[in-house]
Amino acid sequence: MDLQRGAASLEGTSPTLSDLERLCGQLHLEVHTAALPQGFLGAFDHERQRILLARGLTPVEQRSVLAHELGHALLMHVGSSSADERAAERFAARVLIDPGALAAACRWARDDVELADELGVTVDIVQSYRDQLGSRRAA
Repeated sequence: MDLQRGAASLEGTSPTLSDLERLCGQLHLEVHTAALPQGFLGAFDHERQRILLARGLTPVEQRSVLAHELGHALLMHVGSSSADERAAERFAARVLIDPGALAAACRWARDDVELADELGVTVDIVQSYRDQLGSRRAA
């Protein structure tokens, strides 16, 4: 799979956790749970081509973190910088949030917590999506 084309084709598809795991397999990326340092929910190991998810994550967190770490892989990040983290979070938000589902939920949701719950993502993913919308409107 062409990584850049594959990344673009995922946008707005709202894949399930199983879909993301299957895609990782197609890309020859191993996915494991592990005890990670405090504050780390996931990690992408470029050298070993594997994604680590922290033990004890909820299914929503697993899906959101896996999409984020998959973003690192598809964007070919080797290290970690704040710019890489923002790019991976933006990728996860674009992939996990279906614009139509977001528009429907925005009609009744009172806050980002309710939006995140309805969309099956973390609040950070909702906020990243909103930030992207704001920067597109400003441009």
